[in-house]
Amino acid sequence: MKKTMAIALVLIMMMSVVCVAHADMLSDIQAKGVLVLGANIEFPPYEFYWTNPETGAEEIAGFDMDLARGIAQQLGVELQINDQAFSGLVTALSIGEMDMVISGLAIKPERLEVVDFSDPYFSGEQILLVRAEDYDKYLTAEDLAGKKVGAQLGSLQQGILESQFAKSEPLLLDKPSVLALELMQGNIDGWLITDLVAMQYMVVYPDMFQISQVPVDYDSSAGIGVAVTKGDNASLLEIVNQYIAQVHADGTWDAWMADAVAKSASLLSE
Repeated sequence: MKKTMAIALVLIMMMSVVCVAHADMLSDIQAKGVLVLGANIEFPPYEFYWTNPETGAEEIAGFDMDLARGIAQQLGVELQINDQAFSGLVTALSIGEMDMVISGLAIKPERLEVVDFSDPYFSGEQILLVRAEDYDKYLTAEDLAGKKVGAQLGSLQQGILESQFAKSEPLLLDKPSVLALELMQGNIDGWLITDLVAMQYMVVYPDMFQISQVPVDYDSSAGIGVAVTKGDNASLLEIVNQYIAQVHADGTWDAWMADAVAKSASLLSE
């Protein structure tokens, strides 16, 4: 009996330590002086590697990363970016391998069960990208039955593919750039992706791609947010939300977007 009570007491103490750690996340980040950020640096114009033509140095660009740097500055800490596969970001965050994820992460009910989100900072539409020659060939999801459709592994587009294009053959890959190449080479017949990313490729390859006439049913109103570990992180999220509101109000966000789109377009052109 005493042994059972002792084990129970230890478990309660361990749970208390975890709760305190989550509740004091802001203090923990500031105490260590580093914000550990998870992202998949393979999603232009959100985040991508870009070589500065003036210095020749490789940089991490994109409006997601501008937001991350600004948040780190608001917290008074250094930013450490961990580039990981998109499909593993939420899991890594939920088990404490990082403090925050900013990587075009859509706010979805299933993700809210394991992590917490900031207010949305961006919202994009979901579309099906096809080769221009197939624009009039595919008009409904049924037209793609038995055809190959691609999406990023672990993304909301994967969920759309599985629910709305269940009769299609899925191709799930971590890198959007590889999916674009698969579509270009005719290895897949469509690519589910957010409109902003699709338009980047359409600008660079105007005769190659078109946004399909096939409707994609998805409510994007929840938007994209900053994810943090689940718990009482009100203080941290208050700073993040205030900063999101500030950059949208003072024009900073628009400048980040323009810069990211320009750099991304130049990268894709190369």
